[in-house]
Amino acid sequence: MIIDPEYCKFDPATQRLIVSMGLAPDQGGFQVRLRSWNEGGGVELREGGGWKRNDDAFDYPIASDDVFDLEPDHPVRAYHDALPADVTSVLRRFRSMQCRLMHVIGQFPESKEMAGSAPILFWLASNMLGPAPSKADVRKLYTRRRVSILESFCGASNRSLLKFLSKIREFGYSLKDLELLRRILNDGEFLKKVRHYRQINWPVLKVFYTQRYVMDLGCAKDCLAADSCRDAFRYLYKVCRDIRDIRMMCKMLERENPERQVLAMKSAFQIRDLHDKIARDLSKKEKETIIAHYGEVFPPSPLKETKDIEYISNVGDLLEEGLVMRHCVGEFVYQALRGDVFIYRVHAPERSTLAVQRSADGEFRMEQVKLYRNGKASKETWNVLIGWVSGVDTCTITRP
Repeated sequence: MIIDPEYCKFDPATQRLIVSMGLAPDQGGFQVRLRSWNEGGGVELREGGGWKRNDDAFDYPIASDDVFDLEPDHPVRAYHDALPADVTSVLRRFRSMQCRLMHVIGQFPESKEMAGSAPILFWLASNMLGPAPSKADVRKLYTRRRVSILESFCGASNRSLLKFLSKIREFGYSLKDLELLRRILNDGEFLKKVRHYRQINWPVLKVFYTQRYVMDLGCAKDCLAADSCRDAFRYLYKVCRDIRDIRMMCKMLERENPERQVLAMKSAFQIRDLHDKIARDLSKKEKETIIAHYGEVFPPSPLKETKDIEYISNVGDLLEEGLVMRHCVGEFVYQALRGDVFIYRVHAPERSTLAVQRSADGEFRMEQVKLYRNGKASKETWNVLIGWVSGVDTCTITRP
């Protein structure tokens, strides 16, 4: 977040930055002042006509890509440019507590080595300082052994926990991350399951910790060290969706949920195969129930089929189409039995499912075209289908 220039002022003479937050101080607002690098950094809060040191009063980034993109005359950019380049280079790695960290580096320059070799420990240690740490406070903390610093943070420590911290990538550096990290470091049973990975992506680790069943999935553990968190989340979403469906379908079939079997599976493909098998069993049960009550065959197609566009003429084929294409076309089964909607299996230009609906005025409307997993049909497919139905005088086109 960038502070608008009207709310802050940089003094070139003192190299301090004053930020006015909200209303004026005499109207219930407050002002903070970021001290210069020569003063050792830190934050001061305006109180009773004077300034009182309080690093907790301000936690906006003062060194980031966004700050660097500001115009040179922007007060925050001017304050940034007045800092040593090696200091801003360190600060840019952290999303929060930058003012605290700047003070740490100013009072104990050797701490920059820890910022490079153990950035998470360097960052979390700053949270253990008071709102107005002195040079002695900083040196007393940062000259301690790293195991000792970590022990002060989480109550227990050893070198394996330090090694665990060094494996974490994409750490969030927010206060929420700080508290969650403390809980994880104190959870010995959970750490036994994850500490052996060579690399650990923090966003994925948070999912594993807050949704424990994911950690028990044999096929999900490798996501913890995935190169891309986005790919890991996509994979986990698909797996968890299939597991949820399996649980729901077993309940509908009144059979025991094969939870242990699922947890032991080593790949998403195995879970998907089990999902599809149960889905077919459920489809078969639904098919038998529907046919017993309503019959099996749909009314004849009002549109002439082609080699690439095939009418789905019965209950079983419609339910199978939904399974094959992984979408919910099966929900049209009762409308199809009444002749209110007609479903077609499209083979080209791309494999899709077409629904044509008969409206109250007797006209036919091309309601939707769905690809695999409800994918959106291409313009080419739409044009082909439009051309196909154009020969029917009572057919109109409705794009979703």
